[in-house]
Amino acid sequence: HRGRIDRLRRLSRTIEMVSKLISIAAAIGAVGFGSTVDAFAPPRPHGSINNFVFPRLHILSDYRYDSKLYETAVMEGTSPKAVKLRKEVQAIRNNPGSNIPIILHGPRGSGKGELAEEIVNGLPSWQTQQVHRISLDDGIDYIDTILGTGSHPGLLDDLAIKQNSTVIVKGFQSKHVESKEKYERRQELVSALAGLVYGRNYFSTYENVTKPFLPRVVGCTQRTPDYFGENTDALFVKVPSFESRRKDLKDIAKGKVKQFENIYGLSNVTLSKEGIQRLLDHTWEIDADAELDLELCNGLELLASEQRWNPFASNALESKHLLANAYNEKIRTRLLYKIPFLRNVIMSPWVFGKTLRYIVVPVFVAYLAVLFLGPQSREESAALTVFWAGWWPGIMLVFPFLGRIWCTICPFMAWGDLSQEIATRLGVKLKKWPRWGSTAGPAFAFGLFYAILMWEELWDLPQNANLSACLLLLITAGAVVNSVTFEKRLWCRYMCPIGAMNKMFATASMTEVRTFKPNCDGCTNPTCVKGDSPTLDPGDSYAIKGCTMGLKNNQLRDMGDCVMCMSCVKNCEREAPEFNIRPIGQDYGLPWLLPKQIQKPESLAISQVETNFWLGGIITILQGSVALHYLPKILAELGIDQSIATAEPALDLPFAIHASLAAVILTFPGMLSYAADASSIPLESLVNVWKREFTPRPAENALIVKLYENMLKEGKSMAEWDMDGDGAVSDWEMKEGFKLAGIEESQQELLQNVLVSGEESDMTVLRLMDKTQQLYFDIKEAEQEPTYQSIKSENELETKLTFVEIFNKLDKDGSGYITKEELLAMSELGYFKRPLTRQESDDLFDKADVLRLGRLNLFEFMSIMRKIVKVGIQEIGYGYLPLAWGSLTAYWLGLGMRELGLTLVRVPSTFYLPISTDWMPQAVASQDLIHSIQVVVMLASFACSVALTQKLCDDNRIGPVRFGSHAAVQFIGTVLTLYLMLSPELAISSYR
Repeated sequence: HRGRIDRLRRLSRTIEMVSKLISIAAAIGAVGFGSTVDAFAPPRPHGSINNFVFPRLHILSDYRYDSKLYETAVMEGTSPKAVKLRKEVQAIRNNPGSNIPIILHGPRGSGKGELAEEIVNGLPSWQTQQVHRISLDDGIDYIDTILGTGSHPGLLDDLAIKQNSTVIVKGFQSKHVESKEKYERRQELVSALAGLVYGRNYFSTYENVTKPFLPRVVGCTQRTPDYFGENTDALFVKVPSFESRRKDLKDIAKGKVKQFENIYGLSNVTLSKEGIQRLLDHTWEIDADAELDLELCNGLELLASEQRWNPFASNALESKHLLANAYNEKIRTRLLYKIPFLRNVIMSPWVFGKTLRYIVVPVFVAYLAVLFLGPQSREESAALTVFWAGWWPGIMLVFPFLGRIWCTICPFMAWGDLSQEIATRLGVKLKKWPRWGSTAGPAFAFGLFYAILMWEELWDLPQNANLSACLLLLITAGAVVNSVTFEKRLWCRYMCPIGAMNKMFATASMTEVRTFKPNCDGCTNPTCVKGDSPTLDPGDSYAIKGCTMGLKNNQLRDMGDCVMCMSCVKNCEREAPEFNIRPIGQDYGLPWLLPKQIQKPESLAISQVETNFWLGGIITILQGSVALHYLPKILAELGIDQSIATAEPALDLPFAIHASLAAVILTFPGMLSYAADASSIPLESLVNVWKREFTPRPAENALIVKLYENMLKEGKSMAEWDMDGDGAVSDWEMKEGFKLAGIEESQQELLQNVLVSGEESDMTVLRLMDKTQQLYFDIKEAEQEPTYQSIKSENELETKLTFVEIFNKLDKDGSGYITKEELLAMSELGYFKRPLTRQESDDLFDKADVLRLGRLNLFEFMSIMRKIVKVGIQEIGYGYLPLAWGSLTAYWLGLGMRELGLTLVRVPSTFYLPISTDWMPQAVASQDLIHSIQVVVMLASFACSVALTQKLCDDNRIGPVRFGSHAAVQFIGTVLTLYLMLSPELAISSYR
C-alpha cells in the first residue's frame, strides 16, 4: 500500500510541477533576493490520497481556505479517545486570542496532517490571513533553502515577520537516513523547527542572530512532548492511532466516504455491514490513515465503475469493493458473503442438531445391529466394507477441505449429546471441565489410540464385524460417560482418540470458522460461547448450547479444536463469525505448504499452531500403523515366518511375537525421529564449535569479545545504534555504534565485515544482537573442551513463553535487571516445564553473568537462554503431519479403490438375501492406477513435510543439522512406505 501511495504522490508532484512551473520559479527567485513572495496553490480535496504534496522545489505554499474542503473524519467516533480529541480541539477554538504553538503528536498514520488542517480552519481570521506549509520530507534535500545561508536568507527569515499568519510544519514520515552527514543535517533542521515551538524563535544563519518567530505554529510530529522540554509553552494534542481506537473506524470510514464520493461522481454512498466488518477485520499498516484513504478511494472507484454498466447496482460500499488487493483478503474467500444463501442454510436447525437427533442416532443404531447380526467377514459384509474401505479414505480426504467437520456429525457424540440432554432434564447438574482435561487428556487420547491400533492388528478388526462394532461402542461409551458428567464436549476436546487425530490434521485445513477480534469489541453478551441467542430457531437444541467445544472463536490460534458446528455463526447477533476458504497450511504461516523459498515474504508468518507432545506422538503411531498393515511383507523381507502376522490371540509364543512386532512397528517412526532429534542437538553444537576451531580468526574473535563485553560493562544496547529509528542498522550507524562500544577506528572495518558477512541488506537491531551473541558464545565455547554430555545438558529445559515475556515478569521493580532470586522464581511461576533446582538456577545465572556483576540485563538473559533452552521435539514433529496424512491417505485410498466398489455386491450377503449378484455392477481399480495415485500422494506429502519442517525450524531458531536429520528421517519413511505399497504380490486378502 505504501508503494502505491508513493506512486500516487510522485504523479501528483509531477503534475503540480508542470502546472506551477512559473510560480515555482518566481518563488525561488524571490527567496534568492531575500524578498517575500508566496506561491499560491488552488485548493484541493484533502486526504492522504488526494493530499496536496509539494514538489521538492516547492517547499512552501500559501493558499486560502474553503472550509468544506478541510473537514476531517479523524475526530469521528464515540470512543473515549475520540471524545477527548474533540474536546481538546474545541478548547483551541474556544480560545481565539491565544497565539501559542499547537503540537499534534502521535504515531505515523494517525491522521495528524488532516487534523492540523481542520484546526487551522477553525482559527480566528487574524491568524490565517496567510497559511504556509512546510513538509520536512520534501525539504530534507533543501535545508539551506529553509534555514538560509550566510549569503542568502531562508524561508524562515521570510516567514518570521508575518504576524497574522500560520505555519503548518509536518514532520518526517520516512526515518531512514543514508549517511551520517545527512543525519546531522536532518537533526539541524529538526532542532531549528523545534525551536519555533519551545522558544518561539529561530537562529537566522543569514543575519547570525536569534530572532523571534511571529506566525503561529501548528506542528505534526511523532515525538512526545518530552522532546520539547517541560517548560515549553505550547498546546500538546495527542492523536491516537487507528489501532487503539478501532471502535471509531466505522465512523471514520463513513466520514471519509462523504469526503471522497464527489470526486468519483457519487453521492450519498453508504457502507454496508459486510463492508464495515471487512475494514474492522483488516490489519492496518504503519500508514493507517493513508491506507484507509487508498482503500476507500479504490472502493469508490470500483463502485462508480459498477454503476456505469449496471444501473441497478446498489449505492453502498460492500465487502467486494474493499481491500481487494490486501494480502489478508486475497488469501481468503468469505463464503457467507460470496454465497449469501449459505447463511440461511446454516441457520437451519438441521445443521446440525436435527440431523444428529433424527438421522445420525437411528442410522448408527441400525449400523451396529447389522455389524452384530450380519456376516463377520469383510468379503460378505457391506457394513464392514463401508467402515474400513469407505470411512477411512473418506475421512482422510475430508481433512484438507473441511477439517474436523466429522466431529460435528460423529455418531459417538450424537449419543453423547442426547445422553447429556436427557441427564439435564432428569436434574443432573453437569460439572465444569476439570484441569486434568487439558493436561492429561492428550496423553489419555494417545494411549487409547495406541491400544486401539494394537487391538485392530492383533484381533484383525477389519475382518471381524463384531469386534469392529465393539470398537465403535467403546468410543461411544467414553463420549456418553463424559457427556453425563461434564458440560458440553470434554471428550471431543481432549480425550477422544479419533478427535485427537482429527485435531492434528485440521490444523492444515483450507476452511475456517473465524471471528476477527475487532468485530467483537464492546460485546458484553458472548452468545457465540454461551448460546441461547434470540437469532436461533427454537427447535435448534444443538446450537442453543453455544460452542460445544468451549471455544472463544476470536481467540483461536489454529483450527485444531474447532469442529465447524456453526453454533457461533448461528448465535452471534452481529454476524461476526465467518466461514472462509484459505490456503492449506495457513495456521503454520506456510500457505499451501510450499517451500518458503518460493513464497512471497508477506505470505510467511510465525506458526500459530499450539503443539503438544502426545498429539505429536499420535502422528508417529499413525505412520507406524500404515507399515503395520504390511506386516506379512515385512516379515518376508526379514526372513521370518509370515504366519506370525496371522497368529490368533492366545497365550503362546507366536502371538507374543506378533504383539511384540506390532508394538515395535507402531513406535518405530516415533523412536527413529526422536533418536535423530536427540543426536542432532549435540551434533549441531559440535558443528558450531568445529566451525570456530577450523576457521581461526584471532583478530576478529578478539574484537567480537571486546565488543560484547564492552557493551555489557557500559550497560548499552544495540538499539542505540539505530540512530535514525528506522529499525535497521546501516553501515554508518554501525560505525557510530562501534565508537560507543570503544572499538578503535582502525579495527571497525574488520569487525564490520564479520558482522555483515552473509547478510543481504541492512541488518535489523534484533538480528545484529542475535548474531553478536551467537558469535561471542561460539568463541567462548570453542575455548573449552566440548563433550557430548556437557553440550547435551544445555538443551534439557523447555519453555513456551518468549524470553522477553519471561524477563519482563521477573523484573518486578522495572529496573532493567534481574537477580539470582528473581531468576529462581522462573520455576515457581511455571515458566519451565521441568522446575529448576537451586543449583541449576545458580549455574544458569553464573553462565549469563559474564562480568560477575550479580545481575542480568535483558541482553545477557536472552543470549544465554537461547543457548540453553531446548525447543521440544513436538515443535518440529508437527512437520511430519503432511507425511502422516499422505501415508494414511495413500494406504486407505488404495484399499477403497480395491473394495469400496464391491459394496453393492456384498449387500445381499449382508442381509442374508438369496439374490444373485451376477448382474450387479462392480468397480475395482487396476493395480497400476492405485500405485500411480499412491506414488503421487506420497511424493507430494513428503515435499510438503520437508517444507513445513524447515519452516518450523526457522520459527524456532533451529539450525540446519537438526533440520537435516528430520528431513532424512522423512525421506527414509517415504521410501520405505512406497516400497511396501508398491509390492505387486499383495492381493486384496493381504490388504489387512
